[in-house]
Amino acid sequence: MCGRYVMSLSLVQLEALFGKLDRLNFPPTWNAAPTQALPIVRLGRAADFRLTNVRWGLVPHWSKTGPDGAKPLINARAETASDKPSFRQALQRRRALIPADGFYEWSRDEAGGKQPWYITRTDGQPMVMAGVWERWGEGADRVDSFAILTTAASNDIASIHHRSPVFIPEGRFADWLNPETDPQPFLTAPPEGYLSLRKASKRVNGVREDDPGLIEGED
Repeated sequence: MCGRYVMSLSLVQLEALFGKLDRLNFPPTWNAAPTQALPIVRLGRAADFRLTNVRWGLVPHWSKTGPDGAKPLINARAETASDKPSFRQALQRRRALIPADGFYEWSRDEAGGKQPWYITRTDGQPMVMAGVWERWGEGADRVDSFAILTTAASNDIASIHHRSPVFIPEGRFADWLNPETDPQPFLTAPPEGYLSLRKASKRVNGVREDDPGLIEGED
Protein backbone atom coordinates (compact mmCIF):
# COMPACT_ATOMS: atom_id res chain seq x y z
CA MET A 1 0.00 0.00 0.00
CA CYS A 2 0.95 3.65 -0.04
CA GLY A 3 -0.05 5.51 3.12
CA ARG A 4 2.20 8.58 3.07
CA TYR A 5 4.14 10.37 0.36
CA VAL A 6 6.15 13.48 -0.47
CA MET A 7 4.93 16.17 -2.88
CA SER A 8 7.29 19.13 -2.89
CA LEU A 9 7.31 19.60 -6.67
CA SER A 10 6.76 23.16 -7.87
CA LEU A 11 4.30 24.22 -10.56
CA VAL A 12 7.27 24.69 -12.91
CA GLN A 13 8.31 21.07 -12.33
CA LEU A 14 4.76 19.84 -12.82
CA GLU A 15 4.43 21.75 -16.08
CA ALA A 16 7.65 20.16 -17.29
CA LEU A 17 5.89 16.82 -16.80
CA PHE A 18 2.36 17.58 -17.95
CA GLY A 19 2.51 20.79 -19.97
CA LYS A 20 0.63 23.99 -19.18
CA LEU A 21 -1.50 23.66 -16.04
CA ASP A 22 -3.89 25.78 -14.00
CA ARG A 23 -2.35 28.13 -11.47
CA LEU A 24 -2.99 26.43 -8.16
CA ASN A 25 -1.86 27.04 -4.61
CA PHE A 26 -0.49 23.87 -3.06
CA PRO A 27 2.09 24.05 -0.27
CA PRO A 28 4.88 21.47 -0.40
CA THR A 29 4.49 18.51 1.93
CA TRP A 30 7.02 15.93 3.05
CA ASN A 31 4.40 13.86 4.85
CA ALA A 32 1.23 13.82 2.77
CA ALA A 33 -1.41 11.85 4.64
CA PRO A 34 -4.94 10.56 4.04
CA THR A 35 -7.80 13.12 4.22
CA GLN A 36 -5.47 15.95 3.12
CA ALA A 37 -6.25 17.91 -0.05
CA LEU A 38 -3.40 17.22 -2.47
CA PRO A 39 -2.67 18.20 -6.09
CA ILE A 40 -3.65 15.67 -8.74
CA VAL A 41 -4.07 15.87 -12.52
CA ARG A 42 -7.40 14.98 -14.11
CA LEU A 43 -8.91 15.25 -17.57
CA GLY A 44 -10.75 18.52 -18.17
CA ARG A 45 -13.90 19.01 -20.21
CA ALA A 46 -11.82 20.08 -23.20
CA ALA A 47 -9.65 16.93 -22.86
CA ASP A 48 -6.93 19.07 -21.31
CA PHE A 49 -4.97 18.35 -18.13
CA ARG A 50 -6.48 19.99 -15.05
CA LEU A 51 -4.51 20.41 -11.81
CA THR A 52 -6.74 20.47 -8.74
CA ASN A 53 -6.51 19.87 -5.00
CA VAL A 54 -8.45 16.72 -4.12
CA ARG A 55 -8.99 14.87 -0.84
CA TRP A 56 -6.92 11.72 -0.44
CA GLY A 57 -9.21 8.86 0.55
CA LEU A 58 -11.86 7.93 -1.98
CA VAL A 59 -15.50 8.29 -0.95
CA PRO A 60 -17.83 6.32 -3.28
CA HIS A 61 -20.56 8.42 -4.85
CA TRP A 62 -23.16 6.09 -3.35
CA SER A 63 -21.85 6.36 0.22
CA LYS A 64 -24.64 7.20 2.68
CA THR A 65 -22.26 8.62 5.28
CA GLY A 66 -19.95 10.68 3.05
CA PRO A 67 -16.40 11.78 3.92
CA ASP A 68 -17.12 11.96 7.65
CA GLY A 69 -18.37 8.40 7.84
CA ALA A 70 -16.53 5.26 6.77
CA LYS A 71 -12.76 4.87 6.70
CA PRO A 72 -11.34 6.60 3.59
CA LEU A 73 -10.21 4.30 0.79
CA ILE A 74 -6.67 5.52 0.21
CA ASN A 75 -5.54 2.65 -2.03
CA ALA A 76 -7.21 0.48 -4.66
CA ARG A 77 -5.75 -2.92 -5.50
CA ALA A 78 -5.06 -3.04 -9.24
CA GLU A 79 -5.91 -6.74 -9.36
CA THR A 80 -9.48 -6.24 -8.10
CA ALA A 81 -10.37 -2.56 -8.72
CA SER A 82 -12.41 -3.37 -11.82
CA ASP A 83 -14.62 -5.71 -9.76
CA LYS A 84 -15.09 -3.60 -6.63
CA PRO A 85 -18.18 -1.36 -6.47
CA SER A 86 -16.11 1.36 -4.78
CA PHE A 87 -13.66 1.61 -7.68
CA ARG A 88 -15.21 0.01 -10.77
CA GLN A 89 -16.75 3.10 -12.36
CA ALA A 90 -13.88 5.37 -11.34
CA LEU A 91 -11.33 3.05 -12.96
CA GLN A 92 -13.22 3.20 -16.22
CA ARG A 93 -14.28 6.85 -16.26
CA ARG A 94 -12.41 8.90 -13.68
CA ARG A 95 -8.68 8.27 -13.64
CA ALA A 96 -6.06 10.56 -12.19
CA LEU A 97 -2.32 11.19 -12.15
CA ILE A 98 -0.78 11.74 -8.72
CA PRO A 99 2.63 13.46 -8.88
CA ALA A 100 5.14 12.87 -6.10
CA ASP A 101 8.80 13.10 -5.19
CA GLY A 102 8.59 9.72 -3.48
CA PHE A 103 6.61 7.70 -0.95
CA TYR A 104 7.11 5.95 2.40
CA GLU A 105 6.87 2.35 3.51
CA TRP A 106 7.70 0.76 6.85
CA SER A 107 9.58 -2.21 8.22
CA ARG A 108 10.14 -3.45 11.78
CA ASP A 109 13.48 -2.66 13.41
CA GLU A 110 15.34 -4.95 15.82
CA ALA A 111 13.45 -3.52 18.78
CA GLY A 112 10.11 -4.12 17.08
CA GLY A 113 9.56 -0.46 16.25
CA LYS A 114 8.41 0.96 12.93
CA GLN A 115 11.25 2.08 10.66
CA PRO A 116 10.10 4.28 7.76
CA TRP A 117 11.82 4.10 4.39
CA TYR A 118 11.77 6.78 1.73
CA ILE A 119 11.33 5.36 -1.79
CA THR A 120 12.10 7.33 -4.94
CA ARG A 121 12.82 6.74 -8.58
CA THR A 122 16.38 5.55 -9.05
CA ASP A 123 17.00 8.24 -11.66
CA GLY A 124 15.88 10.99 -9.27
CA GLN A 125 13.01 12.12 -11.49
CA PRO A 126 9.48 12.82 -10.20
CA MET A 127 7.14 9.86 -10.06
CA VAL A 128 3.58 9.84 -11.33
CA MET A 129 1.28 7.39 -9.59
CA ALA A 130 -1.92 6.04 -11.10
CA GLY A 131 -5.10 6.99 -9.33
CA VAL A 132 -8.87 7.05 -9.55
CA TRP A 133 -11.20 9.75 -8.29
CA GLU A 134 -14.82 10.05 -7.29
CA ARG A 135 -17.35 12.79 -6.57
CA TRP A 136 -19.69 12.60 -3.59
CA GLY A 137 -22.57 14.97 -2.85
CA GLU A 138 -23.76 18.12 -4.58
CA GLY A 139 -23.41 21.86 -4.24
CA ALA A 140 -21.72 23.05 -1.06
CA ASP A 141 -21.58 19.46 0.20
CA ARG A 142 -19.68 18.16 -2.83
CA VAL A 143 -16.40 16.39 -2.11
CA ASP A 144 -13.96 15.08 -4.72
CA SER A 145 -11.62 12.36 -3.47
CA PHE A 146 -9.01 9.98 -4.86
CA ALA A 147 -7.25 6.68 -4.25
CA ILE A 148 -3.86 5.43 -5.42
CA LEU A 149 -3.76 2.19 -7.38
CA THR A 150 -1.33 -0.41 -6.04
CA THR A 151 0.12 -3.65 -7.35
CA ALA A 152 2.71 -6.25 -6.38
CA ALA A 153 6.06 -4.74 -5.45
CA SER A 154 9.15 -5.29 -7.54
CA ASN A 155 12.29 -6.76 -6.00
CA ASP A 156 13.56 -3.21 -5.48
CA ILE A 157 11.35 -2.78 -2.41
CA ALA A 158 9.84 -6.23 -1.76
CA SER A 159 12.04 -6.69 1.32
CA ILE A 160 10.26 -3.71 2.89
CA HIS A 161 6.71 -4.13 1.60
CA HIS A 162 4.87 -6.46 -0.77
CA ARG A 163 2.86 -3.68 -2.47
CA SER A 164 3.82 -0.72 -4.64
CA PRO A 165 1.96 2.13 -6.32
CA VAL A 166 1.24 1.72 -10.01
CA PHE A 167 3.30 4.22 -12.00
CA ILE A 168 2.35 5.82 -15.32
CA PRO A 169 5.35 6.34 -17.63
CA GLU A 170 6.13 9.59 -19.41
CA GLY A 171 4.42 9.74 -22.77
CA ARG A 172 1.39 7.75 -21.55
CA PHE A 173 -0.27 10.31 -19.29
CA ALA A 174 -3.00 11.23 -21.79
CA ASP A 175 -3.64 7.56 -22.55
CA TRP A 176 -4.13 6.76 -18.87
CA LEU A 177 -6.60 9.60 -18.37
CA ASN A 178 -8.58 8.78 -21.52
CA PRO A 179 -11.69 6.76 -20.50
CA GLU A 180 -11.66 5.10 -23.92
CA THR A 181 -8.30 3.48 -23.13
CA ASP A 182 -8.22 0.05 -21.49
CA PRO A 183 -6.63 0.60 -18.05
CA GLN A 184 -5.50 -2.99 -17.54
CA PRO A 185 -2.17 -2.84 -19.46
CA PHE A 186 -1.06 -0.03 -17.16
CA LEU A 187 -1.69 -1.98 -13.95
CA THR A 188 1.69 -3.67 -13.65
CA ALA A 189 4.58 -3.65 -11.20
CA PRO A 190 7.36 -1.13 -11.87
CA PRO A 191 10.35 -2.52 -13.78
CA GLU A 192 13.35 -3.82 -11.85
CA GLY A 193 15.74 -1.03 -10.97
CA TYR A 194 13.06 1.66 -11.19
CA LEU A 195 12.96 2.34 -7.43
CA SER A 196 15.54 3.05 -4.75
CA LEU A 197 15.06 3.31 -1.00
CA ARG A 198 16.79 4.72 2.06
CA LYS A 199 15.94 5.06 5.72
CA ALA A 200 13.79 8.05 6.62
CA SER A 201 13.35 9.81 9.93
CA LYS A 202 11.11 8.05 12.43
CA ARG A 203 9.38 11.40 12.82
CA VAL A 204 7.46 10.42 9.69
CA ASN A 205 5.37 8.24 12.02
CA GLY A 206 3.85 11.43 13.44
CA VAL A 207 1.37 12.76 10.89
CA ARG A 208 1.88 16.36 12.06
CA GLU A 209 5.61 16.24 11.29
CA ASP A 210 6.25 17.87 7.92
CA ASP A 211 9.67 19.19 6.89
CA PRO A 212 12.53 18.25 4.52
CA GLY A 213 14.44 16.56 7.34
CA LEU A 214 12.02 13.65 7.22
CA ILE A 215 13.53 12.29 4.00
CA GLU A 216 17.08 12.81 5.24
CA GLY A 217 16.65 10.54 8.25
CA GLU A 218 16.90 13.41 10.74
CA ASP A 219 15.41 12.37 14.09
